[in-house]
Amino acid sequence: MKDRLASAVSIILLVSLVAGTWWAADYAQRAVTTDPPRRLTHEIDSYVEDFVMVRSDPAGLPSTRMEGKRLVHYPDDDSSEVTQLRAVNQRADRPTTVVSSNFARMDEDGARIDMRGNVDFQRMAAQGRDALTIRSEQMTLRPDEDLAFTDQPATILNGRSRIQGRGMRYNNVTRELSIAQRTQVEITPGKSPAPRQP
Repeated sequence: MKDRLASAVSIILLVSLVAGTWWAADYAQRAVTTDPPRRLTHEIDSYVEDFVMVRSDPAGLPSTRMEGKRLVHYPDDDSSEVTQLRAVNQRADRPTTVVSSNFARMDEDGARIDMRGNVDFQRMAAQGRDALTIRSEQMTLRPDEDLAFTDQPATILNGRSRIQGRGMRYNNVTRELSIAQRTQVEITPGKSPAPRQP
């Protein structure tokens, strides 16, 4: 009988302790003023000047380097805008590309970069291929896929060839360049080799 009475008292004390703790926590929560959830707006929440960012491939080797004059970040869509962007994409199995522009917008965690204003795309000469230069006022990059494309007018210089067109897509993995509408093509023949001296 004594043991049952002790057990009942222990249970009552435990329930009282739990109820008292819950009441104290609830009272404290209601008594303390909490900030409302942060409202995400398209206003700059951070910025950096004269920055350099490096992304690595799955093996931990640097694959993409981005630098610029100023980068500002917007929290509502997690995008960034960059002034004077220069991006270098280098991997062991493909030619290095260097792209620059006056302005750029990065989103999708840097997987998409929309560049505008004096966009200059350079694929370095490699593996017996001439250097490739593409100039346009707008270009979109997909650094992880090594793609560059635009639906705007573009000038392409490939070796001695010059192509002007509208709409371009270049895949640096397959080295394929496609142009939607060609408006002008100039192919400058190479110089004939000088005759050998006897």
